[in-house]
Amino acid sequence: MKILLINPIIEGEPEAFHIGLTTIGSYIQAHSSHRAAILDFAFHRLNWQQKLLSQIETFQPDMIGMYISTPFFPSARRVAREIKRIRPDLPILAGGHHASLAPDEVMSDTDFDLLIIGEGEVATLRLLDVMTAGESLDQVPGIWWRKDGEIRQVPKGALLPAAEIPMLDWNLYDAETLEKTFYFWGLLPVMGSRGCPYKCSFCAIPNVQALYKGENFLRFRDPICVVDEIEHHYKQFHHLGLRLVYFYDLNFLVRGEWLKRFVDEYKKRGLNRVLPWSAYTRADHIRRIDMSWLEDSGCVALRVGIEAANEFQRNDVYEKELPQAELLTALAAIKKSKIAIIGYFLVGGPGERPEYLMDSLELSYDYGIEYPTFFLFKPLAGTDIIDRAAEMGSTIDKASMEQSADFLRGVNMTHKHVTTWQLLSFQTLTQVLFGARIIWHQFRREGLMYMPRMLKYFWRARREGFGLFESGVYFVFYGYDHLTAAPRFPIPERRSLFARALFRLLRGIYRSRTDTAPSHGEQAGETAN
Repeated sequence: MKILLINPIIEGEPEAFHIGLTTIGSYIQAHSSHRAAILDFAFHRLNWQQKLLSQIETFQPDMIGMYISTPFFPSARRVAREIKRIRPDLPILAGGHHASLAPDEVMSDTDFDLLIIGEGEVATLRLLDVMTAGESLDQVPGIWWRKDGEIRQVPKGALLPAAEIPMLDWNLYDAETLEKTFYFWGLLPVMGSRGCPYKCSFCAIPNVQALYKGENFLRFRDPICVVDEIEHHYKQFHHLGLRLVYFYDLNFLVRGEWLKRFVDEYKKRGLNRVLPWSAYTRADHIRRIDMSWLEDSGCVALRVGIEAANEFQRNDVYEKELPQAELLTALAAIKKSKIAIIGYFLVGGPGERPEYLMDSLELSYDYGIEYPTFFLFKPLAGTDIIDRAAEMGSTIDKASMEQSADFLRGVNMTHKHVTTWQLLSFQTLTQVLFGARIIWHQFRREGLMYMPRMLKYFWRARREGFGLFESGVYFVFYGYDHLTAAPRFPIPERRSLFARALFRLLRGIYRSRTDTAPSHGEQAGETAN
């Protein structure tokens, strides 16, 4: 059989290679005679219907597989509806965290014929085998399907053993997508491990892991195999503009002995001199490792999940389990190295207050975070925090959930203490303040080459249907060597006169919409900057 795997993001911020779909397609091709291809609409936002029709006519799939996330479920429904208009007989299989944690909602849309709960590699391959043989679908782990007007289901999915996680086959994408993705982003997605030992309330992963209670969800690949994969793809794609390995492991630094084997092998092959890398980490993992390992192996940026500078919001609400002292110590330790910090924050989560937002803004300044990124909170299906939102004065705006939106657009919750205007204006403010600092650094470094590079990048991005916002963000963050040669901002000895005046003014603007003071627990968690 032939399966066409689709990333249905047709609006909002364009997305680079989808590592989940690529893993499923690579696994199918490595372990069977079935064939897979991936359709990504990143460069076909303006003509996605024509691209879909062309791909179906050219590839002639027997099945469609679609990844569904909560923020883009409305887009997935639009794509599914278009598929059924083109080929009513073509079965559509849904997967992803939204399908796993809100299966009833997905299957209530009759354009979706089948659904897989949990990890998709083993189940999708088994599904293709069973359908080829004409056997009963109840042999497929974690499958939901319709029969005689009823939804049938096999409750338990199947985990993919670490040793069977395949080398990713990026040739599942067409040549045009490969060339343009490496030009605009330059990233090679890689995963050395799967799973996460933490239970952050805003994340869908803990409840996906709960589907496999009693099993080892956190799995590590052989680090030598990971380096093999990177080296293989460097030789294959560096001429297209591959310039950074982008690890998608949820906590890349969680296991020190694994990390040491990886960095030693990476340096042994000389990859640290030609292909830098970046990874996600928690701040409390920094103390477990020697930062020189990372510097010497080509690590240029760590993506640190901070979520909120306010300790109450971070730990009591988001359940990050990250003490304030440990966070600040970790940031200071990274700043002593040559590695840039990409700090991730959430804006507008349950219980949000304007003063919490200001805590995060001031922390970013005080610790010289090179790339502070403020994402708008999205209520993901199955996340524990949603059940507690009402008691914190926050409710989901159901109408807003009917519109697809990336993490830089769209406010999906209303709050007791903060207005939608405050949330949106604050996020815009952070982009202007920190974006201008980065642009000035890049302009000083590149000189007269900066403007021609930017104009060429903008011209190509606009031709591909990117909005002005995406074109600017991608150029500043990913364009050329901007991330591989990231700026390094020192921790200021003290706040400048401008910063003191600005923060004072903003604290006056971003005040709670109520007169209610934070609770004792909230007050205890406030950050002293």
